[in-house]
Amino acid sequence: MGKIKSAWEIALEKTEGITIDKDKFRHGEDVAKARRIAGSYLTGDETDAEKLKKELEAVEPSARKEALTASILSSLSLPQDEVVDNRFEKTKVLASIASSDNPNVMGLVGELADFLMQYPKHRKDLVEKMKEQFRPVLEEKEAKLRAQYGQDVHIAPETDKEFLEVASKNLERLQAQYDATLQNAKKQLQDMLSGN
Repeated sequence: MGKIKSAWEIALEKTEGITIDKDKFRHGEDVAKARRIAGSYLTGDETDAEKLKKELEAVEPSARKEALTASILSSLSLPQDEVVDNRFEKTKVLASIASSDNPNVMGLVGELADFLMQYPKHRKDLVEKMKEQFRPVLEEKEAKLRAQYGQDVHIAPETDKEFLEVASKNLERLQAQYDATLQNAKKQLQDMLSGN
């Protein structure tokens, strides 16, 4: 009859040939530490770039660059509402540190920030233009309802199913255009930061 192995013995057999790459482990820890520092800077009230630089100096350079690149790229996303905070200014500070003030990187990040800040305005303008164009259709519907019920009826564009469908399709198209441009620019930025 064969020997029954304990769970501990089975676990030891399975982990017998596993070795830990200490450098890779340390690099991963440094990346995580730099991501936490960058994340706290981006989301917090702190705006002191020199303090941020000092905190990041404690992290190994390649891990710092990897973490900052990831933080920069994730912070560049389409805002749904008008940007009233300083998130893009903080992103520029991270880009400055990650690229050692490379003018090409800084120029692209500046352009991206401007581009992203335009998006909510373009959404709002598009909705207003659609409302204006759709007004005659709504007035016609109101006239039909007035004739049918004998009293004035007001239809707001936001409550009209037909308007909502048209608006939704146009807003999706606008977002897709912005997303495509943003993804291309982020890829270009990632390549620039990786090549630094």
